Amino acid sequence: KEKVPDNEEQLAHWSLPDDDLVLLAIVGIKDPCRPGVKDSVQLCQKAGVKVKMVTGDNVKTAKAIAVECGILSSLADATERTVIEGKTFRALSDSEREEIADSISVMGRSSPNDKLLLVQALRRKGHVVAV
Repeated sequence: KEKVPDNEEQLAHWSLPDDDLVLLAIVGIKDPCRPGVKDSVQLCQKAGVKVKMVTGDNVKTAKAIAVECGILSSLADATERTVIEGKTFRALSDSEREEIADSISVMGRSSPNDKLLLVQALRRKGHVVAV
């Protein structure tokens, strides 16, 4: 077996062999909800506040986080009406955005402008919005 070179000059011209490799590990990373978030979401919901999550995360990750934090009660709740991608929402007309804004619980892969469009749609419908 070939050794990894010790000096920088040899290392610059060396490449990792692509045969006879052994998988040593698979690593997963999770960024869980902070303590108290789920309780806070439940408290808001009990008070009649509709909690919405707008994130840059991909939609699959956003759905999982929303379930963990209590914004969605299960992945089964993640329908086309409750979960949307930012570019899909952005492509809608103002009236179409107003029509679906109430039903959205999670918006993934969104930009700050997508969040603004959602806030504007909700305000046009007479909602009080806090960000």
